[in-house]
Amino acid sequence: MVITGKMFSDMIFSAANQLGNHKETLDKLNVFPVPDGDTGKNMHLTMTGARNALLSADEDMDAIALSGRIASATLKSARGNSGVILSQLFRGLSTELSASGEINAKTWANALKKASDVAYKAVMKPTEGTILTVARGGADAALEAAAESDDIVAVTKAAVDGAKIALDNTPELLPKLKEAGVIDAGGMGWHLILEGIYHYLSTGEIIPEKEPSDKAPSDMPVSAKEEEITFGYCTEFLIEKANTESSVDEFRNSISKIGDCMLVIEDFDVVKVHIHTDNPGVVLQSALKIGGLINIKIDNMRYQHSENLAAEIEAESKPAEKVPYAIIAVSSGDGFSEIFRELDVAKIIEGGQTMNPSAGDIADGILAVNADVVYILPNNSNIILAAQTAADLVDCEVHVIPTKTVPQGISAAISFNPDSSPEENAAAMTEAASAVKTGLVTYAVRDTASDGLEIKEGNLIGLSDKHIVSTGTDMKEVVARLADALCDKSVSVITIYYGSDVSEEDASEISDMIAEKYTDCDVLLQRGGQPVYYYTISAE
Repeated sequence: MVITGKMFSDMIFSAANQLGNHKETLDKLNVFPVPDGDTGKNMHLTMTGARNALLSADEDMDAIALSGRIASATLKSARGNSGVILSQLFRGLSTELSASGEINAKTWANALKKASDVAYKAVMKPTEGTILTVARGGADAALEAAAESDDIVAVTKAAVDGAKIALDNTPELLPKLKEAGVIDAGGMGWHLILEGIYHYLSTGEIIPEKEPSDKAPSDMPVSAKEEEITFGYCTEFLIEKANTESSVDEFRNSISKIGDCMLVIEDFDVVKVHIHTDNPGVVLQSALKIGGLINIKIDNMRYQHSENLAAEIEAESKPAEKVPYAIIAVSSGDGFSEIFRELDVAKIIEGGQTMNPSAGDIADGILAVNADVVYILPNNSNIILAAQTAADLVDCEVHVIPTKTVPQGISAAISFNPDSSPEENAAAMTEAASAVKTGLVTYAVRDTASDGLEIKEGNLIGLSDKHIVSTGTDMKEVVARLADALCDKSVSVITIYYGSDVSEEDASEISDMIAEKYTDCDVLLQRGGQPVYYYTISAE
């Protein structure tokens, strides 16, 4: 059997669907029991790039050409370390298949081996017990089968079985996996892809997709896709209470049925009202039963949104003026983003844990700033590889500063000197980032044992340098033990960034507690606004 273009396209669709159908399972295979698993999402979105490339390909394109198209598409759509490695696996496949000229049992086995080799070389320090190990296990089994059979179905089945054996053995190679009681998520993703390919080759049928593709309609602007305005008028005013017979609670209940984003706050003789509604007149009429109205402000949000969207599209269509240098930061949380803006970061790419930007997203950001020299702050260990890949996609000087946390990125941005050379800046920014220790506080999504700690689902967790150092149900205790792990005698500044689910009042109590304990340190409190993590603590 020789694989035609149509067959190759169908087997990739089958592989993408098999992976997509299990992406939530992959996300849950996180070493740490925290709510930020994103391997499944990253690999699925990377494969969505392959699907989209196939959908736009010419019908008469052969399998070899399609493999090259997929390699290019997955490189641009690659998200996270698992997505980037997946793109390298497809690059290896394409390289070998292009040299072979056709896909039969032998060339397919050789291509799987080449895929494994290329992926290993793409990682500076390859780690066994990961997707790399699983890819090699599948490739070696395929080569053995191809030496005895010219049946591509049998060779693919051998690859599936070999990958499964390697996958099941990943906990023996990575102690963290064994301790957490999980197999490697990226490795399982590659095994699922091979399963999808085998299913098609053995049955002639594409595995059906259980969920709709993540791809949004290409003709719809991003802003319009992501934002739907249910109620059109943002209505704000104050009521000067005069009629004590009319209840504020009754007013609140009456308007709650005709809008959303409602806020009715009673403060002595004044009531503050905010609501999004299609009937501002009705709201005002109801409010008059309580008293006089002042400071009335009504904005048509649909009109504003249309104007803003038009301005965004117009701005994006105009190339930025050429500048000598620019810094790009990946950030999640409006507080963190505002800090980066104050540090003259030219572009902020939304992303972080659970939402890694693709290499293509980062490359687009590089092009948008239109600078001779660009410095990228990934601010997440799972985004560094995608940033390095993006640097290879553009034609300008790019320095990827290997920041693994947002506090490291902030320190790197502060150390930037416009009068220094690009190399001097890259070295100084990297050094500044490496001096920052970061702690994170979140919650456990499952029962587990890690780093000698027994963790229950729902417990708070304090993490430092990929280690769980504290857990429990009391926030102050968990933060205090985390701070102890972060702060040695060399630390002089502790910065506490509180997340979107934390009130300023609660954060202030935490800050005061840390300040009382570490009297020799400057303790700063800032709003990060980050999701997932209650607190991000920086020690330097």
